[in-house]
Amino acid sequence: MIKSYRHTGIVVSNLKKSENFYNKLLNLKKVSRVIESGDYSNKLTGMNFKADILKVKSDDNVIVEIIQLLNIKKKKAKKPKSMLDLGIIHMCFTVPNIEKLYKRLKKNNVKFFSPPLKSPFDPVSTCFCYDPDFNLVQFVEGAQVKSH
Repeated sequence: MIKSYRHTGIVVSNLKKSENFYNKLLNLKKVSRVIESGDYSNKLTGMNFKADILKVKSDDNVIVEIIQLLNIKKKKAKKPKSMLDLGIIHMCFTVPNIEKLYKRLKKNNVKFFSPPLKSPFDPVSTCFCYDPDFNLVQFVEGAQVKSH
């Protein structure tokens, strides 16, 4: 039934900071940026919807849709998300050189849980960091995980 994975949408408090993180620091390519509002958007979301939406994509065309709501008072995340939270808790990107990315992001004050670590379960190195709204982002370098 499902043809492919299309995108992940995240609501952010500051689109400029998120654009810097996803587009500039992670080098995800800009696809589009639009202000969405009106009858279609209101019916689709079930609310009075007005948002500034930036879409960026990876080299394999997976899109991250970054949404800043314009007509709703912004709430900054009060605390970082945890691996123990329910629901969707992180995004994961495959990278060619995790050490290089880690050093670059650290230099730009991105907060990490740890430096890249070699996994005892898969032939990969991996680490987690926070985006500007404390969303968890994982990076993996190495072989694809085989399905069981």
